[in-house]
Amino acid sequence: LLELIYLFPTLQRPFVLHCKSGADRAGLASAIYLLTQTDAPIADAKEQLSLRYLHIRASKTGVLDHVLDLYEIRHAETGIGFRDWVEQDYDQAASNASFAAKRRK
Repeated sequence: LLELIYLFPTLQRPFVLHCKSGADRAGLASAIYLLTQTDAPIADAKEQLSLRYLHIRASKTGVLDHVLDLYEIRHAETGIGFRDWVEQDYDQAASNASFAAKRRK
């Protein structure tokens, strides 16, 4: 995540961002771009991961939504920016575990 965050300001604009299907990784990267490079609200960033772009939250790729949900909760509590959250608070293993527990319910 941090490599992507650090990369965005160095890219020549306009640029194209795409992954194999354009639904999941590209959607998360687009959300991160909005959160770190613009003043877009979290709700707008989260829309990058939507059925409109063929992203299915109920699938295993819903872990990407879960990461944004975790950030949204922390941001509401503290006002922390996404980059700072990733650098200071984000724990990939804990995020994956809490998503797996949520899916089992």
